[in-house]
Amino acid sequence: MEAGAPREDRQEVSSDALAAFYNRSFGEVYRYLFRAVLGNKALAEDLTQETFASIVIAITAGRAELQSMPWVIGVARHKLIDHYRRSAGEQRRMALVWTGLGTADVECTDLDDEDPARVVELLRELSPIHRLVLVLRYLDELTVEEVAASIDRSVHATESLLVRARRSLMRSHKEMAS
Repeated sequence: MEAGAPREDRQEVSSDALAAFYNRSFGEVYRYLFRAVLGNKALAEDLTQETFASIVIAITAGRAELQSMPWVIGVARHKLIDHYRRSAGEQRRMALVWTGLGTADVECTDLDDEDPARVVELLRELSPIHRLVLVLRYLDELTVEEVAASIDRSVHATESLLVRARRSLMRSHKEMAS
């Protein structure tokens, strides 16, 4: 069979059948994910939508497990696992940022013993541009010049931005400690 040729064994699923299945199964998938993320409504909604997006992709690719709730819950479980893996990876990356801050800045040395989960929380509180420059500088280990080029700013403006980002991070840390 040629690449791109239609599959002979492909089962067509009408949009009405897909909508009916979605209406029947949405509640069960959402409840499963809501419990799995300990009541985080926004996260459960996001994961539910990711689940159904994957189901639609699978169905349009010719996999018609549409009527199988165990398969659908399995897809939801995989989305949940993927979320936690991404979260764990993000925490590891943020811990690296934190460690980089502690070694790069005299004013940040009291952060070395901080819990990585706490580091992620503090970094999330920063403005997006502050978080971005800290990640580029300390996680990706870009030079200030490379960070400046990445965000389309001058080196001097980027140096100032990095100083403000570190100060903001330290301020958040001190406020949480008190």
